[in-house]
Amino acid sequence: MSASWGARLGKHTLYYGVGLLVEKVVAFAMLPIYTRYLTPADYGVMQLVGLTLEVVSIVAGARLANGVHRYYHKAEGEADKRAVVSTALILLTVTFGGLGVACGLLAPHLSMLVIGTTEHTVLFQLASASFGLQGLIIVPFAVLRVREQSRLYTIATIIKLAMQVGMNVYFLAFAHMGAKGIFLSTLIATAVTGTTLSTLVVRQVGLRFWTPAANDLLRYGMPLVGVQVASFFVTFGDRYFLQAHANAAAVGLYSLAYQFGFLVSAIGYQPFATMWEPMRFEVAKRPDKDRLFARSFVYMNLLLMLVSVATVVYARDVLRVMANPEFHSAADLVPVIVLAYAIQAWFGFLEAGILIRERTAYITLVTWVSAAVALLGYLALIPPWLGWGAAVATVLAFVARLVLTLVISQRLWPVRYEWAPVLRLLLLSLAVGLLVVALPRWSIATSLAVRTGVFASYLAAVWYIDVIPGADRARLVAFVQGLARA
Repeated sequence: MSASWGARLGKHTLYYGVGLLVEKVVAFAMLPIYTRYLTPADYGVMQLVGLTLEVVSIVAGARLANGVHRYYHKAEGEADKRAVVSTALILLTVTFGGLGVACGLLAPHLSMLVIGTTEHTVLFQLASASFGLQGLIIVPFAVLRVREQSRLYTIATIIKLAMQVGMNVYFLAFAHMGAKGIFLSTLIATAVTGTTLSTLVVRQVGLRFWTPAANDLLRYGMPLVGVQVASFFVTFGDRYFLQAHANAAAVGLYSLAYQFGFLVSAIGYQPFATMWEPMRFEVAKRPDKDRLFARSFVYMNLLLMLVSVATVVYARDVLRVMANPEFHSAADLVPVIVLAYAIQAWFGFLEAGILIRERTAYITLVTWVSAAVALLGYLALIPPWLGWGAAVATVLAFVARLVLTLVISQRLWPVRYEWAPVLRLLLLSLAVGLLVVALPRWSIATSLAVRTGVFASYLAAVWYIDVIPGADRARLVAFVQGLARA
């Protein structure tokens, strides 16, 4: 990868990474408060309410914002670019707002359908109100990404997070509102952030509904709605099976373990993806696109594997320190879920050929195949093994999606990837993960010391197995030495 491209990708990945890292650090720092003022059953109910509104967001067309990345770069002239953004904002504001109102009116029925009681109607109403405002946030954030305004994106994310966390603490610890307080803080933070950002976007691009842009966004995004339906089922459908075969507490414990998988995605993949997903359409036009795609894949995996291994190494001790004892068993599931999300990140990168050829129906196809694999896994594995069965079924579904995506994407738009360094890194990471799983359960101090030694050895091994090219290692050493002298 050329120095300029590497610096550009690295700079924006760093900014996005800071925001996502802050978000996840704060989320884990809040664990003592959540586990003190919420029970595993409360946690499970919150997950079920949130997931139900995620289903509705699929119908609202949240994936239409992905078309902004494609057609912003494809538009000829600044006026057309502004029209693409404005049209997307109008579409998503109307669809999310309308469905948010509908869900609020149907809240008692949703509560009975999902949880079996109308006791949680207010939670569904608050979640529906937050959902109705999501259209005001989705498009502005997509615009910041496509314009490579990573610093502003990160600042906005952190401000929204600070508002939400502050209100969570107040509503839980002082107002004693329980799960209702969590949903209320989300509503307020979403309203403030969404109104501010969408106002700024309208001032920049105006309000214009351009029919050709709407047609392009719908043509590109609607097949991805099918993707989102299937992806939701693969990612979250197991909670409903757990609820049916166990109880809300089992859902809560499994969902807590899943937070570590989301951590891998948020810190190990999303900082890179947030910059790369819009950039890849620009890179695809270059004559050296193979080299840039291949090196980007290597560096994506470097970040992904470091975060994945760190998560597996420290997850158990983090839960022992941060959570009440009734939540500690969630640590047993973390390694399997982390593996699933590492596989998911590969899918996110390797689908590029399908998107560049604008053949998004193929992504729908492979995701529905993975959903079928997940369904079979849920039916066969969850009744006897509960959370373990759900985690293994998720891995199998993600593997199926990855394999099919790689085959189709390479046929549509081949890329010569550098597989050797990636496979070396993968094998080393799997070996360290298996070693950590086999470690005895010592005291906190001993466990942290041993695990830190294991992770330090892993970092040293990564440095010497030729994952990072020599020239890049030299630049990295010079950069660290410069920081040390400063």
